[in-house]
Amino acid sequence: MSKYRVTVDGTPYIVEVEELTAATPTPVTAPAPAVMAPAAAPAPVVSAPAAPAAPAPVSTGSTTVTAPMPGKILDVKVAVGSQVKSGDLVLLLEAMKMENEIFASSGGTVSEVRVRGGESVNTGDVLIVIS
Repeated sequence: MSKYRVTVDGTPYIVEVEELTAATPTPVTAPAPAVMAPAAAPAPVVSAPAAPAAPAPVSTGSTTVTAPMPGKILDVKVAVGSQVKSGDLVLLLEAMKMENEIFASSGGTVSEVRVRGGESVNTGDVLIVIS
């Protein structure tokens, strides 16, 4: 038997470890009184988040403005029907305590605005559709 000192959450314990092999018969003896270590808290059960609903498909010939990073929408600067040019400011996205300006990637008419101020978005989420 080998003795080891093990520290768990700052509390030291001395444990004895016996190496067993297939050829070594295990003697049946009365167990020695054991020192009970504090029970470790069970690991928290983390359930996977529910899959978000699939976004509506984007019609052919449309351009999408997607979230470049996860964050929170601060302000939407356009509405459905607005005319935009490539490079126009369309919304403000807060990420890591910084305001990020999101610009239209092409010109056209805003056909969909899929977010509102205060909503959280993930990287790649479609924010605005331009036809």
